[in-house]
Amino acid sequence: MSKPGTFFLTPEEIESIHNASLQVLEKTGIKVLSKDALDILKKAGAKVDYVANHAFLPRQIVEEALEMSPKTITYGARNQKYEFLLNQGATHFCTDGDPPFILDWETGKQRYSTTEDIAKCAIIADYLDHAHLTWVMLAATDVPAPMQELVSICTCLRNTEKHIENEALSGKSAQFQIEIATAIVGDSKRLRERPIISAVQCPFSPLKYDKGITEGAMELGKAGIPVVLYPLPISGATGPVTPAGTMVVANADVLGGLVIQELANPGAPVVYSAGAGTLNFKTGSLGESPEDALMQIGLGQLARYYGLPNERPVFYGASKLTKSQSNHHTVEALITNLLMEPPPDIVLGLGGLEGATSLEAMVIDNEIIDYALKFTRGIEVNEATLALDVINAAGPGGHFLTEEHTLEHFRDIWMPRLDMSSLSEINKGGPESLGVLAHEKVKEILAKHKPAPLPEDVDKEICRILKRAEKEFGL
Repeated sequence: MSKPGTFFLTPEEIESIHNASLQVLEKTGIKVLSKDALDILKKAGAKVDYVANHAFLPRQIVEEALEMSPKTITYGARNQKYEFLLNQGATHFCTDGDPPFILDWETGKQRYSTTEDIAKCAIIADYLDHAHLTWVMLAATDVPAPMQELVSICTCLRNTEKHIENEALSGKSAQFQIEIATAIVGDSKRLRERPIISAVQCPFSPLKYDKGITEGAMELGKAGIPVVLYPLPISGATGPVTPAGTMVVANADVLGGLVIQELANPGAPVVYSAGAGTLNFKTGSLGESPEDALMQIGLGQLARYYGLPNERPVFYGASKLTKSQSNHHTVEALITNLLMEPPPDIVLGLGGLEGATSLEAMVIDNEIIDYALKFTRGIEVNEATLALDVINAAGPGGHFLTEEHTLEHFRDIWMPRLDMSSLSEINKGGPESLGVLAHEKVKEILAKHKPAPLPEDVDKEICRILKRAEKEFGL
């Protein structure tokens, strides 16, 4: 079967961005607010100014760190049937990561999210066949801020058997998350071999590494937990206005974080990501431009140049509602990303709208993924599919409905699982019709789908860990 595909950056252009990034790391340097990380960099040969929290990374250090970084990574899960390997040519899909707002599935109004919302999102993700892992989708704003990360990840682990991505904003938070995951899998060796959690850690573009996030990442790396390095430079604001210049900043941000991870814990699993975007210079808000997708695709090529797994944001919609404008944008962006070489190892953003998360959008995006995957497989051309004998049997003016060949192959044609023809509203042409259908599916999933619970003794141990965390955080 022929699969369409194309490249974006030439090998020479990739080399240019790579070399420019190395020059930035060596001459401009990076600002690192963790003394522990600065000590590690200095020991490896970097020039360090402790007063300014500034480190300059020679090319050799970066190249050595890239050599240390694993090229394939296992993403484990509570249920082993949901485990998968990154950097094996397959694309996996991840739910949208934690904005503080949810589009309430019962009222349709936007509001702050709660622990209960996180549980519902995890249940939906557990049900959806194309949601291979879930980023902790929301913030548990009903608990004190220091506990939100831990309560959120525990809520997800209790309500899905799939892999969980979270974040760790401090070394202490990372230690508690490791302890929780270890309680579930049984021991630290199993967690290292098949980590059931990973963490998205964001450098502050341009070229700045927060103390808590950096030390959290180093703690996770020590335990063998994959860390997704995910800078967010914006062209004209936190990156140069030119897309190529913003890509240099994003790439340098990732490489700087990777150097810290590998020098702190050689062989620590790192996933390359970047959410490079553009600024709307008329409004001052984030843009929705072709350059956004082009930069992310180009950075995906850089990830493959380094041999690293790549996570790529695709699903962040422009619409605040589950309407056709956002859906069309998502289809186009997803198919484009899947057809470009290399395709991403993880596509991020399933269920995300502008500034919020939606359960209905999760269901709709799952349908979109199903369509896009079918599209990107291409068309199979062989003796059976050319169907010359069938055409000859039907003859001029004939039909093919009663042919055995039709019975054998009609299921190969993609058909929607959210069937718009079942809605009476479809005759009105209302753009909300798909949202109505998705809403009904959400009700069905929440009523019927029951992920396997954690063993009682494990759940009690997690409760003890959370109690101890509350004390350590002074609550």
